[in-house]
Amino acid sequence: MECLRTEKLSQLRLEESDTKNTLKILLDDETLRTIHRYEPQDFKNLTEIASGASAFVYYGRKNASKFAIKKFKNPKEEAIIKEIHLMGIVNPHPNIITFYGVTKLDETNYSLVLEYADKTLRDYLRDDTIPFKWESQLNFDREIANAISWLHDDKEIIHGDLHPNNILINDGKIKSLSSPENQKYGLTEKSDIYSLGVLFWELTSRSSPFNFEKRFDRDSIKLMILNRVRENPIPKTNDKFVSLYKKCWQHEPDERPPICQVIEELDSIDPTINNIPTNSNKSKITQDKDSDLNITTYSK
Repeated sequence: MECLRTEKLSQLRLEESDTKNTLKILLDDETLRTIHRYEPQDFKNLTEIASGASAFVYYGRKNASKFAIKKFKNPKEEAIIKEIHLMGIVNPHPNIITFYGVTKLDETNYSLVLEYADKTLRDYLRDDTIPFKWESQLNFDREIANAISWLHDDKEIIHGDLHPNNILINDGKIKSLSSPENQKYGLTEKSDIYSLGVLFWELTSRSSPFNFEKRFDRDSIKLMILNRVRENPIPKTNDKFVSLYKKCWQHEPDERPPICQVIEELDSIDPTINNIPTNSNKSKITQDKDSDLNITTYSK
């Protein structure tokens, strides 16, 4: 399904279908897709498990299956329909959370019914009791890159909000990209590539860039970024991997590699050659006048 431009997304409509328990998304009079509608009573033991700027996330069971239900804080129907449409576009991919359909947890707006994941990548990285061998790190890198490739090359979608809290893990497998933000002003595919480079660094450090999560002086962090201060590679990290993520966070977007090149270089890296400690969570920062750090990457 072709990705629609912003002005077209605003014209989407959601209507009842002729088939029981289904809805259809319409553009003008054309049905773009049909989606399943769950009854709210289908889900047992509903429990809030997360809350962000735009939505609450609930855990629920239907028979023996686990689900995550995303309830939007924004009451505008247009925004909800747009996200339903985008989630429908990106299915199916083994490294992207599965979108099953919609339900109504209240009488007003629809909520998304999604695949349930055990934890976020952030939870995984910050848990020092979980060993994280180089081979596993590299496998996560490849799975995230493959999901980005699916969005960029197959669906013409820019994620626009790529960070560890938006990357989920289920049964030890990356379930990436919980909510594409394709219509944010000024973002390009190279914006995702930059964020991917930061993620690659974070997978080796197991900590947030600039210790962001434990600092509240965001203005000073922004100033550091404007002065092109960035993190040092973790000692003994595979040289080819360091070279790759440095390319990804280049100052000029045109100097960042396309996702196909990122995957090609990841595939060329030896999964047995790396001497970084498996529970490394310490890093230093340095100043590099040839590099650039996107402020929004560290202020999510």
